[in-house]
Amino acid sequence: MSLVILVDSSADIPRERAEAAGIEVVPMPVTIGGKTFFEGVDLSAAEFYAQFRALPELPKTSQPNPQSLLERYNKILAQGDEVVAIHLSSRLSSTWSTASMVREMTASPDKVHIVDSRGASFGYGLLALLAAERAKSCLTWEELEPQVHDLRDRMRYIFTPDTLEFLVKGGRVSRAAGMVGNLLDLKPLMRVTAAGSIEAFAKVRTRRAALQRLVQVMAQEAEYPEEQVIGISHSDCRGDAELLAEEVRRRLPIKDVWFSDIGCVIGSHTGPGTLALFYLSNPGN
Repeated sequence: MSLVILVDSSADIPRERAEAAGIEVVPMPVTIGGKTFFEGVDLSAAEFYAQFRALPELPKTSQPNPQSLLERYNKILAQGDEVVAIHLSSRLSSTWSTASMVREMTASPDKVHIVDSRGASFGYGLLALLAAERAKSCLTWEELEPQVHDLRDRMRYIFTPDTLEFLVKGGRVSRAAGMVGNLLDLKPLMRVTAAGSIEAFAKVRTRRAALQRLVQVMAQEAEYPEEQVIGISHSDCRGDAELLAEEVRRRLPIKDVWFSDIGCVIGSHTGPGTLALFYLSNPGN
């Protein structure tokens, strides 16, 4: 019996990393112009952003089909394994609540463990990768559960969208906050809170200043950075992601940086040009 980590595709884990870690990924649907695609299956991030700016309306996202979740959970159970399903923040999606309902429909509900990541994108993906590594040395969910919750509670998500326009349209940021930012041409700095919602914590004048501020915040909060693999995700701005990594390495003795594309689901709400930084904090931060 193994503890198998499962995520939805909003975790933005590069396919090769998910496969190497034995993580199951359930694709999430994205509807563009009335046609539905499944993230990472029939629509890549590159294809998505190539058409994003020309779309007459924002793509629509939704949770995975409950039947798809049920089939994936039961498939793992049929192998004689237990499911550790870590899903997109319950403050940003109804996926977690649906997964909790689907759990009761499985062949063995007591062997399906549903976790609210309270996060999104590759920070949530990094949490899943760390959980998969810990699961190798845990025989039971009772052993793994406190470790997963500890990692979740210490994972930090800070990011800077190029504009607040798409977060406002998607209802993740108030229209008033968006108008102020756009009128003054400010670069917002955002975080995912401990509860799993999104809030702004600063605004700066330039993109360069935004990158520097992200690293400054990480330098104040990160626990033992020399032992950490941190995550950086981006939406169609790899060059800026490389600059952010250089700035991190200049300031902190990190172990490594893993990059990820912000996928179609999260990118539908943040838009192109978003940069995000993920790391583990001190428990008190």
